[in-house]
Amino acid sequence: MAEVTGTTPAQYGEAESPQPTTQSRWETQTHWHQEEGSEADSPVRQVLAEFIGTFAFVAVAVCTTYWWYPDFVAMGLACGLTVVVLVSAFSRLGSGQFNPAITLGLLLGGRLPLARAMMILPAQIISAVLACFILSSFLGANEKMNWIKPGPINETTGQQTATMKTPIEAATPFIPTRMEIPEPIGQVAPRAIPNSQRVSVVKAIVIEVMLTFFWGLAVFAGLRNENRQMAGFLAGGAVAVGLLCGGILTGAVMNPVRAFGPAVVSGQWDFQLIYWIGPMLGGALAGVVCGQFLFRDDEAV
Repeated sequence: MAEVTGTTPAQYGEAESPQPTTQSRWETQTHWHQEEGSEADSPVRQVLAEFIGTFAFVAVAVCTTYWWYPDFVAMGLACGLTVVVLVSAFSRLGSGQFNPAITLGLLLGGRLPLARAMMILPAQIISAVLACFILSSFLGANEKMNWIKPGPINETTGQQTATMKTPIEAATPFIPTRMEIPEPIGQVAPRAIPNSQRVSVVKAIVIEVMLTFFWGLAVFAGLRNENRQMAGFLAGGAVAVGLLCGGILTGAVMNPVRAFGPAVVSGQWDFQLIYWIGPMLGGALAGVVCGQFLFRDDEAV
């Protein structure tokens, strides 16, 4: 029949099956919510988004600490919702970190190039300091009675002196003083133990490591294909829960520039190393554990 019609005989052999690929969906996309062929991976856009996001996060954290401390429910909701909005707004531009510890984690987890990380880190630091300088002018003098600092006894009058913290000084993270309940129990208000801290320096660092690790875990989980739409809620939820759980112990900073910005403006450098060592270790741990093991392959469950 083929000779009559002049057509080429059809071949009914096995069709070539597509070769399986070992490339994971992590590798088919850019490192941080970037799309091929778009301008979303522009370094200028990414750095600008990080600058704006860090400015907003630090401004909200400082304002809520000054006005609401020690109401950690209000502080957690404000900071958590801020992260939800910022990550949702800027994730498609390759942004969504607003935290040097998270940037370090993404770098060690293989999701962020070194050159890009070195551009983002200065932007985050400068943005945090600028936010605190602007707020120091806007907030003005202290209006909150709970930010009065007891001073030494005046030898002439026999009365205790006191000074008021400025709003930015009040929002500078610190380790709270440990309280004691004197006898008779239930009839006397708790009082501060002089020269004491609620947790030691080592314990404070460990707490900050754990809280920042969970923030980093949420970020890496949000990078998975099936979780992209929930990335903002995952990161914001981790921030809110961190403040609710650890705020009473260390302030639950989880972000070095959250402590650095107010310290530069207020001049209060106490406990500053805690808020750099702890979060940076937590972010690095999240990068190694999540980026290199737990979520190394997007197909992982």
